[in-house]
Amino acid sequence: MAKVYKAEFYITDMTDEFYSIDDVKEKIEDTPTFRWARIHVADVKESEEFEWDDDLKINHIAATTEDYEEYFKDR
Repeated sequence: MAKVYKAEFYITDMTDEFYSIDDVKEKIEDTPTFRWARIHVADVKESEEFEWDDDLKINHIAATTEDYEEYFKDR
């Protein structure tokens, strides 16, 4: 039997690896992790640029969804 999973997650680009939203979508859809699945990226949002700092909440494993959402509050 087939299933569809909907996943929400945050990608932090600390070293400016992605060139655009389309680049992010492409990397997700082409990742080898999902080689036996069909991936469709419906929506990608991006925050404003900011200075990376090792003390940011999102630099910790225990970061919460709310910690990430802080970067989207004015969008």
